[in-house]
Amino acid sequence: MILRSAMMGVMAFWSLALGAETLQVSDLEIEGVHVVGSVEVEISQGDENLLLVRGDSDDLSSQPFYTKGNTLILGASQANPGEDFSSVKYKLSVMRLSEIRLSGSGDVFVRPLQVDDIRVTVEGSGDIKLFSVTGDTVRLNVAGSGDVQAAELEAKRLELMVSGSGDVAIGELAADSVEAMVSGSGDISVQSTRRKALSVEFNIVGNGEINLAELDAESAEVNIVGSGDARIGEVGELQANIIGSGDIFYAGTPELDSNVLGSGDLNRRR
Repeated sequence: MILRSAMMGVMAFWSLALGAETLQVSDLEIEGVHVVGSVEVEISQGDENLLLVRGDSDDLSSQPFYTKGNTLILGASQANPGEDFSSVKYKLSVMRLSEIRLSGSGDVFVRPLQVDDIRVTVEGSGDIKLFSVTGDTVRLNVAGSGDVQAAELEAKRLELMVSGSGDVAIGELAADSVEAMVSGSGDISVQSTRRKALSVEFNIVGNGEINLAELDAESAEVNIVGSGDARIGEVGELQANIIGSGDIFYAGTPELDSNVLGSGDLNRRR
């Protein structure tokens, strides 16, 4: 069901010219969101699936959204492919969510989410900002120069991947298992942690950096091919493999199994 009403600027997120209109879309059966182009989207969790689309009448008449399977596409129109909807803004409330994907240079703001499993992906130069995510399995992926930022993240299993020059940045982390991979010049970082991880695996190909120096773990495996650096907290067991000039920084006095081919080094922080 789609409803249209005149709006006069309700919140800063809706800051468009006076007289802009809003489409209200309900009865959506979705579990994923794909944002396309340079639009702005705000996502929150609620007791119903509800989409608000704000823009001028010409943009809204093109219906700049559609569903494909159980995925909602925002920033594109089936009726007018290729049309620019950069001035359109979206607010989406969802009951459950398993995927957020951004393709392009847009911005996606996500309020606190509680999920089972979720994949968050940036393809291009856009940014996804997550306030808080709690789930069993959480996957954060960046392909390109964009960023994924999470202020708070709690998961049993966490997978982080950067391909290109983008970044994944987490404020506070609590996770049992962490896998992080950088291919290129991007970075993965965590500012603080709430508990020790059971297992950690880092893989770097290129000159990127994985900085989880605040995360302690019972066991860790770190593999570097190239000139990248990896930082981990206090570990009980460490398997380290370096090919090239990359460095591994760790804390504690772990049971160590290391192989270095090149000028790379292992450095224990005191």
